[in-house]
Amino acid sequence: MSHLSALERRTVATIVTLVIPEFPRLEPTAHAHVRDDVCRYVLDQIGSMAGFLAGPYRAAIVGFEVLPILRYGQAFHALPGPRQHAYLARWSASPFGPMRDFVKLIRSCALLAYFDHRDVRSVLEAEKAQPRSHSEASSAAR
Repeated sequence: MSHLSALERRTVATIVTLVIPEFPRLEPTAHAHVRDDVCRYVLDQIGSMAGFLAGPYRAAIVGFEVLPILRYGQAFHALPGPRQHAYLARWSASPFGPMRDFVKLIRSCALLAYFDHRDVRSVLEAEKAQPRSHSEASSAAR
């Protein structure tokens, strides 16, 4: 992770923040802690890539960050939240495979780390242990 630039770390952290789900509901401080841990995990995964993969992937991070300047006059991290979501969605749905794969790697690692995080697992397990009302069970079965 240490060989990634501050720009690369900020870009990846912004993407991670956008892709981690709001479910289950966590207290704000717990959510921030989980988000930071997930960001660290994703950055570690990128940082441990073999050199022949790391170079192109790092170039993709920088490209992802700076390309919005051409369209919006701002780098990715400086875009308003809805525009960040839309830009990320465009890359996710791109007909150009490397753009989709760039996002897929970050999203996959982030979701793995998020749902495996002890704080998220404990909330999910607590919710699972709570008995549901009859109407909730009926709705879930549909």
